[in-house]
Amino acid sequence: MPPLRRVLLLATASALVLAGCTPGPPDEIESAAEAVRALPGVADVAVTRTFGPEPVQGNFGQRSETRPSTVRVEVALAGALDPEGAGEAAGTAHRLLAGAARDMDENITVTSDFVGPGLTVSAGPDTAADVVVDAVEDGYGLLAAGATTVGLGLGADGGSDPLAATAHVVAASPDDLVDIAEAADELDRRVELEAPGARYRSAARVPDIDTVRLLVAAAGRPGVQDATYLAQERRLTLQSDAEPGAQSLADLRRWLEAQDFATADNPLAYTVLDAGYTETTGWVSGAEPAPRPTEPAGGATPWPDDDAAPNCTGQDLEVTLGVVDSAAGTRGVSVRARNVSGRPCAVESVPDLVFENEAGQPQGNVTVQPSDPGVVPTRVVVPDGGAVLAPLLWHTMSTANDPDTTTTIQVTPVPDADPVPLDATTDGTRATGLDILDGAEVRVGPWTQGD
Repeated sequence: MPPLRRVLLLATASALVLAGCTPGPPDEIESAAEAVRALPGVADVAVTRTFGPEPVQGNFGQRSETRPSTVRVEVALAGALDPEGAGEAAGTAHRLLAGAARDMDENITVTSDFVGPGLTVSAGPDTAADVVVDAVEDGYGLLAAGATTVGLGLGADGGSDPLAATAHVVAASPDDLVDIAEAADELDRRVELEAPGARYRSAARVPDIDTVRLLVAAAGRPGVQDATYLAQERRLTLQSDAEPGAQSLADLRRWLEAQDFATADNPLAYTVLDAGYTETTGWVSGAEPAPRPTEPAGGATPWPDDDAAPNCTGQDLEVTLGVVDSAAGTRGVSVRARNVSGRPCAVESVPDLVFENEAGQPQGNVTVQPSDPGVVPTRVVVPDGGAVLAPLLWHTMSTANDPDTTTTIQVTPVPDADPVPLDATTDGTRATGLDILDGAEVRVGPWTQGD
């Protein structure tokens, strides 16, 4: 190479380094992307790499680790594919990309998105290829049933997360939701459904078609602007544009209570909100829940009863807070109480909770209701070392304007006990507190057998 050209190349390289240019995707991923691009059924592949913050420098200027980065591979599937063809193309592509990703440096995260007309399926390198195949095939099936968009985030945990199997489905009209629900039932695919003015939220099971029909019918009632079904609460919430006291509100409540739908053993609560957001609650079909005892978490074998066991005192119980889980606009966490008394003792109550902000002030206007209205506190004899759980559920609330989040929950586990303050943050600051704010509604269940 002529000396002048060599000098110019070195100068150009130095200028790129000084300008802060970052390397592109790793060669292994680029090679895998080329192989994917050549697969039948693949329209295109795009690879992008983004970098996190620079690692902290050591005492002598050395980097303590390499800079973390994320490589995102988007595989566009051909639009004319049938579900089986799309699934086969996605599965083969995922195997190629996942194989290359496993050879990457630990500071490089690789994610894959398989996209088609209206479909996005996201996966990590540890997601099983069969999981990707099933998700893509089911996505095409749901689109054929009337969905406008379908999204599944399978994550990087190999598909073990049950929520990752849930398809988030959007339709153009509430009238399309029944056909989509029937398709999801045939595919055995959990779905969350959304259309203008109607939402069906259930991440735990395939949709109940009769409930979807009721939701769609309710959304079409005069004055109803929005209808939402929340499976976690077994509740139908209807927002009406009618003014308080309007005859249409009474007609709507009568219509709900006249439906041949719910029973005392399988009740469905309703909430109707008027234009001023005043709530009226009741029971669909007029079927109030039959009282039933608490059951052990996870279907575990009940602990033995012992009539001689004394009631647990506050000093007998070590109270902690579980990990917050989120799904479909609802958050949940469990309060946990472990028996540390050295002998069995019994609980039969709902813990009393006070939600405090960073200044130690109780959140205002917080309404506490039963997590499941039909469940009544049941006497549970807790063996030494055993723990009981009390579930908490609430709707997500906006923290956009930096409100006072809940940073501490004062828990009185049993009557006459002293309150126990539990840190509700992840790092001790209100920025990581719970979005249980002024005006929140929290549903709390009684103590039930844990582990």
